[in-house]
Amino acid sequence: MTQDTAFHDDAAKAVLSLAGEMAFSEITLPKLADRMDRPVSDFLNLPHFNALIVDYLDRACASEPVDETESLRERLFDIAMLRFEAMEDHRDGAMAWQDSWLMNPLKRAKAAKRRVKSARWILTLAGEKQDVFLKPKSVVLSGILFRAEQAWRKEEGEDFTRTMAQLDRDLRDIDGWVERFSSFSFGPFGKKKAADFSAAV
Repeated sequence: MTQDTAFHDDAAKAVLSLAGEMAFSEITLPKLADRMDRPVSDFLNLPHFNALIVDYLDRACASEPVDETESLRERLFDIAMLRFEAMEDHRDGAMAWQDSWLMNPLKRAKAAKRRVKSARWILTLAGEKQDVFLKPKSVVLSGILFRAEQAWRKEEGEDFTRTMAQLDRDLRDIDGWVERFSSFSFGPFGKKKAADFSAAV
């Protein structure tokens, strides 16, 4: 990890800490600098708070080695769970961050684009080829991540019961999801899942 990367991750965690105490829209660079006990000049050219958090969560996905003997579904599950573990470490802030865009159509659309990029990164970490199918797979996985995020928000404990169940259930059908998406037909995918998928991406 480079010095800049470490600083950005520390900043992301500080932003999430602040988000647990105030509205996300009220967080400013001076408040962040004060929380980190650093001069505000250190934050010149700092990425947007949304980008900071997403990059922090994406790097968390690469924090442990991938077991190449596992199936694709198992690798994706393990990598995605590292993301949720990082979110759980800052649950109040992560929830507030999501709340800041969840009910706003424009912000939600931007969040969906960020999630597709994160899904592409997760697929890459899982060993997927950089081919023409990576984009549709990324869109499908972004929908799976969105559904798992909603399950995570409903967790009542720290054992990820709902999150893991949702991930496991959706990842079982990932090959079928990609095939249907690539052919532009949901077929037996079903209206309810199609609606959930469209809302997520």
